[in-house]
Amino acid sequence: MKNKKIRLLFFIFQFSILSLRAQTALHVSDLKNQEPSWYAVIGGEAVSPCIETSYGMAVLSDGRLLSACTNSGAVIWQQSIRGRPSPYISSFGDFLFVVTDRSHLNFVNPSGMTLWSVVCPFEITDFPVVARDGRVFVRGKKGVACYGLDGKRKWHATTAELGELPIGLLDDGSIILFLKAPKNNQTIANRFSAFGKRLEDITFSAIVSSAENSEKGMLVSLKNGSIGLVAVLKDGSADSLWVNGSGNTGGSFKICYSKTTGNASFFFQNGNKTEAVIVKTDSGEILNRFQVGQIASKDFKLARATPAGFFISGVYSACEFCEDGTILYAASLPEKNKWSSLFYTDKNYIILCMKDWTIKGYLMEQSAKETASAPKKASKLPISYVSRVSVDSTMTDLGIRPLTNQKMAEISKAFEAGDYGEKEEEYLSLLKTEAENYINSYAMQAAFSRGEGTNFFAENAVYTQNLLYLMGKTGTREFSLLFSRLLSSSLDSSQLLSVITFAGNSGYDENGEMLLALENLLMNKISPSDTTLLKAVCDATYEICRFMGRPALIKRGKNILSYLFLPQFDKNINTYARKTLEKMILLEKKK
Repeated sequence: MKNKKIRLLFFIFQFSILSLRAQTALHVSDLKNQEPSWYAVIGGEAVSPCIETSYGMAVLSDGRLLSACTNSGAVIWQQSIRGRPSPYISSFGDFLFVVTDRSHLNFVNPSGMTLWSVVCPFEITDFPVVARDGRVFVRGKKGVACYGLDGKRKWHATTAELGELPIGLLDDGSIILFLKAPKNNQTIANRFSAFGKRLEDITFSAIVSSAENSEKGMLVSLKNGSIGLVAVLKDGSADSLWVNGSGNTGGSFKICYSKTTGNASFFFQNGNKTEAVIVKTDSGEILNRFQVGQIASKDFKLARATPAGFFISGVYSACEFCEDGTILYAASLPEKNKWSSLFYTDKNYIILCMKDWTIKGYLMEQSAKETASAPKKASKLPISYVSRVSVDSTMTDLGIRPLTNQKMAEISKAFEAGDYGEKEEEYLSLLKTEAENYINSYAMQAAFSRGEGTNFFAENAVYTQNLLYLMGKTGTREFSLLFSRLLSSSLDSSQLLSVITFAGNSGYDENGEMLLALENLLMNKISPSDTTLLKAVCDATYEICRFMGRPALIKRGKNILSYLFLPQFDKNINTYARKTLEKMILLEKKK
């Protein structure tokens, strides 16, 4: 562990707040006197902010009810949550991480089913932060913990008392925890790897006022007016990639990053005015600055990027604006004692969670201005934080594997116990290497040997089963993709049973790749007389659909099971598929 000082120095900027132009909004709305476009009943007063999903949004009420609604206000489902609700709720795709009873972390699938619930070693004091591979970080007053998609705790660590700033997430999966107590009027932070190793202590050159995660690194603002971007360098350390002056003598109270354009908006309070400073994230170049209303930092409610630009709201007013300073609309909000939280959707609805147990959606007028800027094509980020192990091909030809039986036993014991911490990086690297060796061995055999010759994985069934078992216990989304590749490989029948079984046990299926592979196997490879494999397909289909909970995947799962009703299949398979389908339908009725 090392100590590093990140210098975000103060720069005098040439513009003054007095020179900023105040734009006139293209549209003005008064929601105090405007009828909502729709409303829905959520069975209690909202205790959490609305969380955006692909189907609309989800919100948790004090009646311990989690409600999912479309953008038009139709309630898709409502599910009860065990324990006292908290405001801390985060999303991973359409999955939700919900905090209850102060220290319970719940993982809820897109149909509202709670897949698992764990008790953290401390009271959770902020929103869970999800990394690209699906691991989730939660923090308390003096600690942090990491969990996998299977609910198993990977590691936890104690720290000095933490401040109010959220967990920073860098591009290598490492996290930054901001300490509460400054030193010499400078913010101190601890940096941990994705696997729990304490990497370095970071000293900022002043007090950090706000921070925001982005695809390029962590955007920060200091109370002396400086702004910057912290990212991981080639040597693995974290440092500022750029530093600039904001033109303000105080720090921003909120930062928003836009995946559409790759730019960020820093929000500052200047007197009774709110200023937006638009910055090019990868270089720090200031592109624009302008006033966007009168939202005091103490009254701030929400800021987020939109397809058109950015949205910001306080207690009394809200607006959406483009990066060139055009204010698309300004809205006056209802009296603050009538609502508890607010959200804004990509479909241009302001969503108010009212204290009368309803949520109301107000459609805001837009302008052609929102299409003036061509959207930036989002870069596809890698989901893995580990690389393959370098293996001498001569050794594998001699039967010497990168993953030994002894090491697999060690990994199995660690995955079962949890809290394996820094060892996870080695474990995942070995499993990833051997999984890809498995996939490639059949690809090469099909391409060059036409199915002839020997295959280590086919000849060593116990070793292969242990590998597949461990792949399903990693708790990361990367290995579900490896399972889908295996299911699409030219495996012989003796291998298919194990792969299908452990793929189903893993549950998580990125965009339905495993279900698609199972469907292709059923249509093109598995013999109608192979009842053992067909039953395994039924079981795997059910487990994947149960875990994923997405209507589109459940529909595909039903189609797979219905196909097995055809007369070319044995009556026992017809019956088994029908019973499995009935279990799947029962899952939907529980919503």
